Amino acid sequence: MRLFIIKLRTASLCLLMIVSANGFGQEATRQNVLQSTPEVTLTNTASEITAWQSHGLNESQRDALREVFRWGIENQFIPGAALLIIHRGEPIFREGFGVADLESNLPFSPDAPCRIASVTKPHTATLIAMLVDRGEIAWDDPVDKFLPSFSQISVRDQGKARRTPKVRELLSHTAGFPGNSQRRAGEAEFKTDGTLAEAVDDLARTGLVTQPGTVFAYTGLGYMVAGRIAEVVTGKEFGALMSERLFKPIGAKTAVFQSSASEELVAKMPTMYERVDRRLVKADLTTRGEARVKFPTPGGGLVSTLDDIGRVLMLHRDHGSVAGRSLIEPTTLQALYQPQPATERNRYGLGFNVLRLDASGVGDRVRHTGASGTLALIDFKQDLIVVMLSQVPTKQTQPFGDRLMKTIDSIFPPR
Repeated sequence: MRLFIIKLRTASLCLLMIVSANGFGQEATRQNVLQSTPEVTLTNTASEITAWQSHGLNESQRDALREVFRWGIENQFIPGAALLIIHRGEPIFREGFGVADLESNLPFSPDAPCRIASVTKPHTATLIAMLVDRGEIAWDDPVDKFLPSFSQISVRDQGKARRTPKVRELLSHTAGFPGNSQRRAGEAEFKTDGTLAEAVDDLARTGLVTQPGTVFAYTGLGYMVAGRIAEVVTGKEFGALMSERLFKPIGAKTAVFQSSASEELVAKMPTMYERVDRRLVKADLTTRGEARVKFPTPGGGLVSTLDDIGRVLMLHRDHGSVAGRSLIEPTTLQALYQPQPATERNRYGLGFNVLRLDASGVGDRVRHTGASGTLALIDFKQDLIVVMLSQVPTKQTQPFGDRLMKTIDSIFPPR
């Protein structure tokens, strides 16, 4: 196998990539802020340039990660996937495995744009936090302050709600909307055509199923309402707002909502598969809710890459700053890592599952997964970021996911 080192230098990024001639394993291992002269060089070499050893890690640990993906592919949990690990602010593992499509055998590139499903939620929560930071929204503002149609919202079989939901409840799944389990059972549905504004107006007419602030029910509906509030206070369409306020400042160049993805980007997306009877079959995208939605879906509609998700998580790791410039105050971001009232055993913050708390009650290990087979994790104590992208539903690949996290925890033991 021939290996190449590709060195790409731009205004803000330098990537050192090991690229195999067959495209199976592509890896970028260092990222630094550099000067502005564009430069691309290609050198044929078998030497791997990596930060792995400089972080006190060995090759057997690196191979253990690769073995997890080989096992997952061999046992048909996934056809392929990609993994990014950032340690102490430096990418030390960035690699694609297997194939993006079983028919064409195209490699699953670490640059592949993937449907990230509910990993969208931390993005939306981060954007809302930026609006809170600017005083445009407050966490405890009632929804009807911005959306009058919610002033008379009702609760199923109970009449008018005791109060309207708060902004924080929209992002913690405690606003009273029906959960995903109810939607799957056909007990609730939401409008998928038209605009986000029309869909949210329809939610106000449909009403809630529990009193606001009393029950945790995992759903993307609250995120739709939060996204609409963001549109109202800024006067901008939600996808454009996400790009302007979050993606552009952090240098995320690929991330976009699926509803507005270009044909060129869609063509680069790995095929979505389902695992049925221990084998992989192509998924019917017409049955997947986010594929039918014609507007930006704040709770699950983004298409993104390892690097762009990594950039969002680095904003959190760097306490709201990018290249020394503050985008959001650290104290505002901390609200996202605090378990919210009524989430109880689910221990959900605002856009993040809180896996572990520090002495002050703030999460120091948080994550979110996506139903499409995606994972985003930050361990502030370990100074560790993990992003994994596959395109097979997470619930169908649980043994693979468990094995991956067990291996990562063996390399970076949680403190």
